[in-house]
Amino acid sequence: MSELVLDAHWVEQLRRALLRWFDAHKRPTPWRDNPDPYRVWVSEVMLQQTQTATVIPYFERFLARFPTVQALAAAPLEEVLRYWEGLGYYARARNLHKAAQQIAQNGGQLPTTAEQLRKLPGIGAYTASAIASIAYGQPTPVVDGNVTRVLARLLWLKGDLKTTAAQKQLWQLSAQTIDPQRPGDFNQAMMELGSTICTPTQPRCSECPVSHLCAAYQRNQPTAVPEPSRRPPTRQRVDVSAMIMREGRFLLAQRAPEGLWGGLWEFPRATRQGRESLETVAARAAAQVGLHAEPVRILTQVKHAVTSSRIQLYGYLCTWQSGEAQSGEYVNLVWVAPAELAHYALSAPQRRLAHALTQHAQQQV
Repeated sequence: MSELVLDAHWVEQLRRALLRWFDAHKRPTPWRDNPDPYRVWVSEVMLQQTQTATVIPYFERFLARFPTVQALAAAPLEEVLRYWEGLGYYARARNLHKAAQQIAQNGGQLPTTAEQLRKLPGIGAYTASAIASIAYGQPTPVVDGNVTRVLARLLWLKGDLKTTAAQKQLWQLSAQTIDPQRPGDFNQAMMELGSTICTPTQPRCSECPVSHLCAAYQRNQPTAVPEPSRRPPTRQRVDVSAMIMREGRFLLAQRAPEGLWGGLWEFPRATRQGRESLETVAARAAAQVGLHAEPVRILTQVKHAVTSSRIQLYGYLCTWQSGEAQSGEYVNLVWVAPAELAHYALSAPQRRLAHALTQHAQQQV
């Protein structure tokens, strides 16, 4: 893909119109009120794969508990994961904690350039550029889903924009459009426009401050670009978590620190193979941790998605029969009373199982 050189007058019009709109319509957020580098970093990590409205209460609670890099670095990972609970994509929290420890060991100040920021765990090109522009005023461009959509429509960019060549071109275009005087505001304005006005399926072109500069709008085809990328087929999966009861307590298992749901706790879990009954899967989940358990009944079920998998998760109430809990693929096992479940970091689906179990236990009293 050859480099596209943008008209300087068009770029200047874009900057003026977009920044004027942003000044008048930007959404109030706690990290914009105080663009301290640490706060900007935490917000940008939380905003990966997560909408602004969802992030705000998590951000405020997280910053109240971990107000500085040093506070985050000193906290145990278990507690950091608990404060992240519900946001998903837990590798973000693990990397945030790991990076905070590295920063604390090197003077306690976040690096001041995108290049240096990228050396920290969990900080890629987008996050590094966002922090550098918003917190330090550096003219570093950003490309995320919202910016891609805005640029694709403004410039009528066709084809699969997720290819390496297309991504390179998008970064070049973003670098040409960014306002050198207000880089942080410009990047946020592009993202805000994509999030609130230039939305994927129903763009509000009549409210767009740059529709007069937009090639897709002029063609009266605002949703024709960006063109959809090919997605892997969705797989259906059935998992069963064995909620094993022994003398009023239930077994929780902690996953290994890396990988999906790394470091989180869960009720021992197994995936159904073929036409296995749910009772068989529950018994197998118990056997994985060295226990023979008798499945009693399904307590609840939860639907959730992980990458290209759609998972039906059953919480199966079981009673312990024999055996002593052994770690196996888990790193820790502990028997807890229902009232203690709130003290453990669980994924959102597992938290829903825990809630159902707590309600069940209260009904048995």
